[in-house]
Amino acid sequence: MNYIFMAIFIAIYLVGAVSMVYQLYKITIIDAKARGLKHPKLMGLLTTSGQSSEGLILYLLRRRKYPIKNITDSEKEEISKRKRIILVGIIFMVIGAIGFVYVLIPKI
Repeated sequence: MNYIFMAIFIAIYLVGAVSMVYQLYKITIIDAKARGLKHPKLMGLLTTSGQSSEGLILYLLRRRKYPIKNITDSEKEEISKRKRIILVGIIFMVIGAIGFVYVLIPKI
């Protein structure tokens, strides 16, 4: 029975993680296009790569040289919406992690 709960909590965690990474990728593409960076999809892939967020740090350092040139109100709204979805993804990850740890702790 515990294995079923472990699988459920792992699935919840993974849904949150995948959702968060995808939304970060899309936000990076919008931001890179607004700043006029070359190859915005490559920047998005760079941002989502790495286990210690090296790609995100590199992107943030690189984008400092490029001010925002053109961003529409709809793009601003889309970024805001995607940030909320990232928050939901983080909540899923926390619930999945807490549930997984709770299932692993032996009952006293």
